[in-house]
Amino acid sequence: MKKRGFLLAACTVGVMLSGCGSRETAFSPSESCVYVAKDGALSSALVEQTGGISVDENELKQYLETAVITILMKKKGAGALAQNQKNAERLPAALKSVKAGKDTVTAIFDYASFEDLKAFGETNDNEDTSNSLTALEAKPLSEAIADGWFSEGELVKADGSEAGTDTVQNEKSGMAVRSEGGATLMVGGKVLYRSSNTELKDDSTVSLPETGTAYVIFKR
Repeated sequence: MKKRGFLLAACTVGVMLSGCGSRETAFSPSESCVYVAKDGALSSALVEQTGGISVDENELKQYLETAVITILMKKKGAGALAQNQKNAERLPAALKSVKAGKDTVTAIFDYASFEDLKAFGETNDNEDTSNSLTALEAKPLSEAIADGWFSEGELVKADGSEAGTDTVQNEKSGMAVRSEGGATLMVGGKVLYRSSNTELKDDSTVSLPETGTAYVIFKR
C-alpha cells in the first residue's frame, strides 16, 4: 500500500492558490522519476495529482522544507537546512524546487549519493514509491567501458536497433548509468544507447525493468 507522506498530506491540507509564481528548472518532469544530470548528479521528482485542490506554492515549499529537515535530522543527524547552499557540502537530501500547477504539484529533490536517495525514499514521512531501485551508478562512458560494464550484444541503440561494441566504444562523449530495480529514469542529454531490457519513452527518458541490470548511455 502506498505510504501517506508529506507531499500527499500537503495537497490534502492545501489552501486556495494565492497567485505565487512557479519556478522552472532544467529538469521539468511530468511524472515521478529519477534524474541523472550530465555530471552524474542525482535528483528525483515526486509528482502528485491534486484532485482539484488548489495549493499555495509558497506554503507547500515551507511545508516540504520542514519535512525534509525533520527527515534529515532523524536519519542523518544533519543540521536545520532543507536546501543546498552555494560553496557548501551537499546535503544528503535537499529540496531543489516546488511547483504547484492547476492539476498537479511537483517537488524536486537533490541527493549527495544514490544511498541517500534510497534512504530518503524509504522513510515513513516520504510517500514516494515511484521507484524500486536497489542500485544506481553513473560515470563517464570511457570509465564504464574500462571497468568492463558492457558485454557483447547487451546494448542497443536508442531506437532499439543493433549497436556493435565498437560503435559504443567510439562514442567520444557520453555518460553511462547502471541500475538495478524498476524506475522511470530521465537523463540530462539525449539517450544514445540502452540495454535491451529497457524501454525508451522519449529522447531522454527510459523505463527501467524491475529485475536484472539495466544500462543507459546518454550524450553529455
